[in-house]
Amino acid sequence: MMPQPATALPRKKVFLVDDHPLVRMGLTNIINQEEDLTVCGETDGEDNVLQLAQGLRPDIAVVDWSLKDKDATDIIATFRQHLPQMPVLVLSMHEELFYAERALRAGADGYIMKQEATEKIIEAVRTVIAGHPFLSSRMAQATNGETREWAEGRHAAHPVPDAIAHAAERAMPARPPPGPHQAALRLSIVIPVYNSETTIGKLCDQLIRELSPFYQLQVVLVDDNSSDRSAETCQKLHERYPERVDCLVLSRNFGEHNAVMAGLNCADGDYCVIMDDDFQNPPSEVRKLVTEIAHGHDVVYVRYESKRHSPYRNLGSRMHNWMATRALGKPADLYLSSFKVISRFLMQEIVRYTGPDPYIDAIILRTTRKIGVITSRHEPRHGGKSGYTFRKLVALWGNMIVSFSLFPLRLLGALGAIMLLLGTGFGIITFAALLVPGWQDPDSLERLNAINWFFRGITLVAVGIVGEYVGRIYMHLNRDPQFIIRSITRHRL
Repeated sequence: MMPQPATALPRKKVFLVDDHPLVRMGLTNIINQEEDLTVCGETDGEDNVLQLAQGLRPDIAVVDWSLKDKDATDIIATFRQHLPQMPVLVLSMHEELFYAERALRAGADGYIMKQEATEKIIEAVRTVIAGHPFLSSRMAQATNGETREWAEGRHAAHPVPDAIAHAAERAMPARPPPGPHQAALRLSIVIPVYNSETTIGKLCDQLIRELSPFYQLQVVLVDDNSSDRSAETCQKLHERYPERVDCLVLSRNFGEHNAVMAGLNCADGDYCVIMDDDFQNPPSEVRKLVTEIAHGHDVVYVRYESKRHSPYRNLGSRMHNWMATRALGKPADLYLSSFKVISRFLMQEIVRYTGPDPYIDAIILRTTRKIGVITSRHEPRHGGKSGYTFRKLVALWGNMIVSFSLFPLRLLGALGAIMLLLGTGFGIITFAALLVPGWQDPDSLERLNAINWFFRGITLVAVGIVGEYVGRIYMHLNRDPQFIIRSITRHRL
């Protein structure tokens, strides 16, 4: 009897989601060379991604983490909801552990660095299809043991369904505040910490004591490379309240807004309160903020009855408020305080911004006009001193005007129009002086010097402003990071 030829096993189908055609082409060439794998379809991540996946029924989806200036959280959540049996492998250029954890928490089954994709993509695809998690070697070296256990499914019995439920809850509309015996509302509190070892512990204790009976509370502490023992204090707070307090330690001082962005990326709540670390924002006012935002606002700011800042800080705030009104279209009567609460919808929109110099209030104003205001006390600092120097205030103004508005360009255009009118008038007068007897012209050398110095100054101003825009575009294209997390300790869902 002649031996029967072996029947080849069907090739596993791979679905690619990436907004770079060259990346998709390269992955297709690599995968299709394998006898057991084939690329069944690809997309750039637009709205038809679910329809394509449902029609193709792939064995795995390989998804780029950064899609058209936003991350792949929504796509992963959609796959988990509608195609729960299809594993997802995330392909990313980010080496920070934070991004891997966020992808895994969203429901991904693996995370591989693009730098390693050429050598590791086939191994990663086969591992995830086989039902095992995969972390690239760079990420595995950076990942602590707790995260590895969680990713491998030993920390939680069913990690993927938990991630599906978490993603589904994020997509639900915000719930109204609960009653005194109900703790259904999830509330996150993000606190940027800088040189506050004497106050941050007392602040967390008071927040947890006053708010835990009413909300499922998450406090996210972001240490912005403090020079004192604030980072150690935050770590101890996490150890004391492992299910309440998350701690992020940044690798260098990035600034308040970047630190808040890091915290917002880790916030899980239906609402998120942003507050200072020095007790100038009373913890007792948090419930008033949450009650007000439940009336349908996307953000609620605090207006202080009487500010306790230094005179120069108050002067800087007034100048900042004046600039924001003209550059950002801010309502004139709105005070952009650092003490505020934002909805889940607005939180998701804010973290989509990937530029290196975020200004959170500008992102809020360009996203929504559903803004509420409450009046609150402004307490004296309980310790330390403000980290806002005059130089930092000026840098904040410059970032607001250049990064989030066309105000400098429009101001320059208006100045150019005025110069054009003056130049036209000067030319008419000069021409008339040549025709009218008795008129005495200015000295030619004086006139030439004045014109040269004036126009050279304007040229330098214009070049400086345009150069600032080009520089920021370069930093954005170069993916200059908003923040870099050195370590992270947080509870697991």
